[in-house]
Amino acid sequence: MICWRLCCITATILLNTSSITAQVLQPLQPLPPIMFTEMNGTMTLDDGMELPIWGYGLSADGYITLPGPLLEYETGENVNLVFSNPSPESHTIHLHGLDVNQANDGVPTTSFLVVTGQNGAYNFTASQPGTFLYHCHVTTTLHLTMGMYGMILVRHPDGTLFEDGPTYHSDAPLLFSDLEIATNLAPVQSYPFHDIRPDYFMVNGLSGSQLDSGPSILSCPFGSQLALRLGSMAYTRTRLIFPPSLNATCWMSDGRPVPTPFSADTLDIFPGERFTVLISPPSSTFDGTFEVQYWDMLNSQHAHSNFIRFRDASLSTPPSLTPPTIIIAPNPARNSITIPAIQPWTIWDLSGRQLLSGHSSTIDISTLPTGNFVLRTSSGSSPFVKY
Repeated sequence: MICWRLCCITATILLNTSSITAQVLQPLQPLPPIMFTEMNGTMTLDDGMELPIWGYGLSADGYITLPGPLLEYETGENVNLVFSNPSPESHTIHLHGLDVNQANDGVPTTSFLVVTGQNGAYNFTASQPGTFLYHCHVTTTLHLTMGMYGMILVRHPDGTLFEDGPTYHSDAPLLFSDLEIATNLAPVQSYPFHDIRPDYFMVNGLSGSQLDSGPSILSCPFGSQLALRLGSMAYTRTRLIFPPSLNATCWMSDGRPVPTPFSADTLDIFPGERFTVLISPPSSTFDGTFEVQYWDMLNSQHAHSNFIRFRDASLSTPPSLTPPTIIIAPNPARNSITIPAIQPWTIWDLSGRQLLSGHSSTIDISTLPTGNFVLRTSSGSSPFVKY
């Protein structure tokens, strides 16, 4: 899942709230698009099959993904989100669960849609911390099953889930979804929508063996808590089954603190719902999994299971990594880290992808997702944690 911080974009955005329509920005060129949508993407299934998808992407990347980019904000932040549509159909971004006014909600009949070749804009305040979703609200059933959805995180700024809430180490966004392969192969023949029967089931767009390695493996240090940001865009009912030793506790539901936190060893998530659950490794050597089940909403039959690996952070260091040779401070860090001297450096994720590079002693890591990384220089390398 791609993480990006979309905030405070310097742009002139006009929103006609009296008629509840967005002013079209003409022409496209003077205002670089930030979010865009296309209907010509592909994704690779667990068996290697290439499947057509529609979806959202970031203009800086130039391609769409399933799910769409993770949008991250802080409580109280004023957000200006520009949306460009070069695709052959009209689309919106419905801000599912966020407290926004009607003009920014992204439902065409009460808000606005962005037609082919035009730009629109959303302007809102991220007023509440929590886990939220977004999706296209044009021909919703088809556009959603084709891949037009993503997750939004609004973080409380002091390292707690919410005001006076529990502290935690880092976030793990998990967006559950499914699709019917035949529909993606021939979307114009997909009517009636109630006949869609999902037969492929995903966590952050991945399934089966794709979840066995790399960034899909979750971790946090023993004695700390990992915040599972859970959301469903599936047609099926999602059931999470946690080992009791993880002490899974639900603290938030649909973007609000629950009145009383409750044990969540088994948690059902229906389409459109969101939860925040804290888990913690029971020992410094813990390395296990929890199960994600998908249940048919019509016949209540178990359709599929995925398994997500969770381990103590000390076990997530790449096997080839030698003992730390570079002093990184602070570690863990949120926005920036420092190293002892000005020197060339690169930052890698645990699957071996280079993410950043530069030549400085202070390094901006605010664009990295939460997780574990490795900083390398000519004089050595060291792991660090971004929260």
